[in-house]
Amino acid sequence: MKKINLHLGCGKRYLPRYIHIDIDEYPHIDYNHDIKTLPMFSDKSVDLIYTCGTFEYFDRYEAINILKEWSRVLKPRGILRISV
Repeated sequence: MKKINLHLGCGKRYLPRYIHIDIDEYPHIDYNHDIKTLPMFSDKSVDLIYTCGTFEYFDRYEAINILKEWSRVLKPRGILRISV
């Protein structure tokens, strides 16, 4: 079974074996979408979420809802990696 790894707010950075999601438009971006919501993924379907340099832009109220959304798509025992 193929693992689903998401790179949220990837900008220009490409990571092999990741699905890239960003509001900017670059050739490697799979979904041109705001990372606050992930309607293109069903519940408990994602193995890993990685984001770098994005989370600090959300206020504390947004952050709670965003974490709930990201948690929704993560599989049980899925991994969330946030770099700030």
